[in-house]
Amino acid sequence: MRILTEVDTVQLAALHDADEFFWLDLHDPSAAEVTTAGDVLELHPVAMEDTEDFGQRPKVDAYPQHVFLVFYTPARSHEVEDLGVEVHLYISGRFVLTVRRGSCSRLDSLRSELADLDLRQGEEYLVHRILIALTDAYFPLVNALEVRVDALEDAIFHRTRSEQLEQIYRLRQDLLRHERRVEAQAGYFPAAVEAILALPGLSRGTKAYLDDVADHLKRVSGELGRQRDDLQSLTNTFFNANANKLNQSAARLSVLATFFVTATLITGFFGQNFGWLVDSIASRRDFLILGVGGLLLPLLALCVYFFRRRDDWM
Repeated sequence: MRILTEVDTVQLAALHDADEFFWLDLHDPSAAEVTTAGDVLELHPVAMEDTEDFGQRPKVDAYPQHVFLVFYTPARSHEVEDLGVEVHLYISGRFVLTVRRGSCSRLDSLRSELADLDLRQGEEYLVHRILIALTDAYFPLVNALEVRVDALEDAIFHRTRSEQLEQIYRLRQDLLRHERRVEAQAGYFPAAVEAILALPGLSRGTKAYLDDVADHLKRVSGELGRQRDDLQSLTNTFFNANANKLNQSAARLSVLATFFVTATLITGFFGQNFGWLVDSIASRRDFLILGVGGLLLPLLALCVYFFRRRDDWM
């Protein structure tokens, strides 16, 4: 079993004619290289049109001699904002061809890992390893998203800021993009399993491996759905925390206004210039007792009241 990264027509033709199973992984190939590989490997022209024009939705197309999959996976698994990379897979009984325009660390690592192994498990093992590598790349992304959500939640409880809501909505958009792709891939994969099992020349131990891939796709879809629910709950938490913050501000303003109203009422009473007050209050002692004391004692009583009720108001 061979692993190739370049379109060598002589080598491809020799492997193809010798019926020796191989994996050809093409990273950002030219149009001529794609056409050459398609001619040598006898790929269906309709499938080749999709590969020449990337930007396809996740799908599976079954042809007499091979199965064509459009599969999405994160390019950098630890970055939630990662747009993902589109991988075109051609699976047949004689080879596996992967074509991608962007970098994919999982496939690069898998190539290096398998180069040091003696792939005696057969063709189905290679198909499984490629598909499971592309699928499991979502798990680190889910973990990174969970860390971001937890950090945002802590920040919101500490203090709400307007940019936090923008971060939540951006995370949700990125999550929904990944979730839609994974759901589409999980949805078409049962049909892909049947099509791959029907391929002539492919080892018949494939189903257990493919069922494992389907199980991982379901787990990833479930994890992404859980994170979507967490982001929705975080949105509600933001609005609740913000409303609580506004209520606390309104309560503090109400307390402050109560002090001003009380002070205004007292000073307004003395400002009526009653005859007795004008004639009887003439000394500094009278002013301190009736004027200052009459103002401070009610305010002090209010301070004591609000201090004892601070847990209800603040």
